Amino acid sequence: MSTQSMSASTGAEDDDVVFGLSANVAAAVAYLLPLGVIFLLVEDDNEFVRFNAAQSVAYTLGLYLFRYAISFVLGLLPGFVSLLVAPFLMLFNLAILVGLVYMAYQAFSGELFEAPVFGDMAHSLEESV
Repeated sequence: MSTQSMSASTGAEDDDVVFGLSANVAAAVAYLLPLGVIFLLVEDDNEFVRFNAAQSVAYTLGLYLFRYAISFVLGLLPGFVSLLVAPFLMLFNLAILVGLVYMAYQAFSGELFEAPVFGDMAHSLEESV
């Protein structure tokens, strides 16, 4: 996990405005999934906001699809076993939330944080949209 300081060319400075928000606030707010999708589709100029919106979408959708796949498989197991695993799924949901809050904090601070797997996915998603 690496963090890099944003340079002036990426658009994290305070005078950039996206939907009436400064770039760092817009990038942090993009970690709310519906807004991340909107920012990814609408924002063309600010690479910092676009990357954070793409990472939000990749992270949230990727981990929740993984979580639902695990829930489906566990649903095929006998009831007692799936009851034992339920607390781990709740912890997994909490870990997703903590990750989102951390990435939103990094974006609000103006730092570019690339999640290990989802950063690469975000770059691909950002280029394709």
